[in-house]
Amino acid sequence: MTDHQPQYKALNFIVEKGDMLPPITLLGVLLLTGLIWWSGASIIVVPAGIAVAALLYLLMRSYVELVRVIVDMLLPK
Repeated sequence: MTDHQPQYKALNFIVEKGDMLPPITLLGVLLLTGLIWWSGASIIVVPAGIAVAALLYLLMRSYVELVRVIVDMLLPK
């Protein structure tokens, strides 16, 4: 019999390189906000974009931590 263990590549990527995901998300949303404002949108887009970027940063940080806890507790080593 073969001892087959699933690879879970996405989870392993998040566990190993998860610290870079929240800042990349933050910068991406801020750059998109600046691009939208620069293209002629109202100035109200800037504070709304900053608020959305901060919220997504917190959500991504908690998601990475949650995945790390799940992988640590549930996946075989």
